[in-house]
Formats: sequence, structure tokens, C-alpha cells
Amino acid sequence: MKGPSPIHFSEMQRLMDSAYQRRQTLNIKAWKSDGHRVEYHGWLVHHQYWKGGYVRLVNPLNREMRLVPEIFIYEINGRKVYL
Repeated sequence: MKGPSPIHFSEMQRLMDSAYQRRQTLNIKAWKSDGHRVEYHGWLVHHQYWKGGYVRLVNPLNREMRLVPEIFIYEINGRKVYL
């Protein structure tokens, strides 16, 4: 059985914008600048910097925030992201 179909980078951006407007949580997997992987399960989009290429994520449980470069995101809600 196949998994969810991959999505394009621009579709990922629209998905994050929609989640921001609707206050929906996302599951994101991304690379860190040191080459390690990091996972954000059930985080909210706090704000997006479209020109800067960053997304600000916030954990709804403890309000912890992370600034993630969009280009480092390789999976969102179980769907692989391609360029």
C-alpha cells in the first residue's frame, strides 16, 4: 500500500498558510543546520516570513518557539516535500 503522495514546495507553503489561518496543528520533519533531523509533532504556525523563507512554529503545550528555514522542511503531515 502506498503512502500519501508527495507535494511541491509551493504547495507546502500554501498548506502552512492555511494551517496558520485556521489555527491547525502540523507535523513537520526538517533538517537542522548541523545536518541532524528534528520533528515537530502537533505544532502551530505562529507566523511566516514569506520573503525571508522562514516559518515560526510554536508548541501549543508549552509555548516553545522555533524558527525553521522552509527549505529545510522535507516532510509535512506525512507527505514528502520536493522542489
